[in-house]
Amino acid sequence: MQNCAKDSTKQGERCHKQLKQAADFLDAFGGMLVGEQLDAGLSLLFDAGDRPTAAGILKLLSGEDTAQTGFSVSHQPPEAEGWLELLSSGLTFDLTGLSPASSAPMPLIRQFLGLPENLDSYGFEVLVLKPGLHLRGAAAMMPVVRVMVALASQLAEAFGARAVCWHPAECCMEARYFGRVAEDWLFGGPFPALGLTAIQERPDGGVESRGLTFFIGQEVQVEAQRREPTSETVKLAVRAIDYLVRNGPLHEPQQLDAPDGEVVTAEVAPGGKLVRVRRM
Repeated sequence: MQNCAKDSTKQGERCHKQLKQAADFLDAFGGMLVGEQLDAGLSLLFDAGDRPTAAGILKLLSGEDTAQTGFSVSHQPPEAEGWLELLSSGLTFDLTGLSPASSAPMPLIRQFLGLPENLDSYGFEVLVLKPGLHLRGAAAMMPVVRVMVALASQLAEAFGARAVCWHPAECCMEARYFGRVAEDWLFGGPFPALGLTAIQERPDGGVESRGLTFFIGQEVQVEAQRREPTSETVKLAVRAIDYLVRNGPLHEPQQLDAPDGEVVTAEVAPGGKLVRVRRM
C-alpha cells in the first residue's frame, strides 16, 4: 500500500479514498456483531531498535493534512507511556508498545505466511493496534476491521515493519504480503482469507479455517476430493470464506461456485458453528 506520508497528492488521495470507503461501508452495512469476541487487533513486528516513537508518529503527520495521511492523533499521553490514540474515519484505535516504553509482547502465532516459524529467535519488537475502548464491543464489525487494516498497513509501510500478525486467526504475515492483500481487499478485491483467517490441513486431507468465527460466528471445513492437491482444496476454502464474509453466517444449505466453475454445496453442521463444504 502506498506510503501516504510521502509528498504525493495522488497517493494521498488514494489513501483517503481507501479510508473513506471503509467509513461509507460502515454507514451502509451497519456491521455485524458475533457472540464470540476473540482478541481483536494486529501486531506489527520490527527489528530490534526500529520501533517508532510517539514523536515519530507525529513527525509522520507534521505538515500533512489528515485527508492525505488518513489518520490523526486524537490523544497523546506522556511519551514514556508508549502509546497513542489514533483517529481514522471517525473511529479511534490504540497503538501501544511505542519506544521508549517496553515492547508489547509477541502475539500467539500458529500460522506463518512468508515467514520462518522461529520468529522468536529474531528478537523482534512489537507494536499493537487495537480498536479504542468505545469500539471494543464492535471490534468484529467489518467496517471497523477495514479501517484498522488500512491503518496498520500504512503504519507498517511508513515505519518499515517486518511482519504483521492478525490476532483472531493467530496468523503472522510478511509485511509486504499483508500490504498487498490489504490494498486489494480495501479496493474491492476478495477478502484476504489467507491472513485474516488461517487455513489448516486436516488429517483426512481436507482443510478448515481458524479465525472466521471472529467475523461470523462460524468456521469452514472443506472436504477434499480423492487425490486432490491441498492447494486446490485451499482455493475452495478461500472462495467459501469470501462468500460467508460478504453474506454473513450460513443458516441453510447453499450452493456455491468453486474456482474451477464446479458447483459445491455448503451446509451447516449440527450446533450451527461449522459450515461444511463439499463437491456435489
